[in-house]
Amino acid sequence: MPLYEQLRDKYQPRDVEFFTLYVREPHPAERAYKQYSQHTTYDQRMAYAQELAKIKNLTHDVIVTEFDSNLHESMGRLPNMAYIIDKQGKVYYKATWTDVDRLDKALAELVTADDPSRPVEPSFNTRRVGIGI
Repeated sequence: MPLYEQLRDKYQPRDVEFFTLYVREPHPAERAYKQYSQHTTYDQRMAYAQELAKIKNLTHDVIVTEFDSNLHESMGRLPNMAYIIDKQGKVYYKATWTDVDRLDKALAELVTADDPSRPVEPSFNTRRVGIGI
């Protein structure tokens, strides 16, 4: 199970929702991704997103952005960003590169602050084994 899915399983009982925002191919037609060109239609973007979900065995929602990429532009255009939005709709945590250990720490802080009677400790330590999302 991908680490992102493990995070979801850990925090979903604490009213945390997870999703992937699919915006574009980060490495179109490069090395291991030769079969994936940059999208030329929304249908192609949708098909690539569905294939990504299947290849990665994702069980959380994958949201495909509009074709004009305005949302991606407004978020910073990087391919692997991570955001945590609190219940008031404010950005609690933002990273320019997804790091499961830091996401775990930020989520633990957020849900513990939301309900101090049910503290959560960060439990991911992928640095020691070199695992990413």
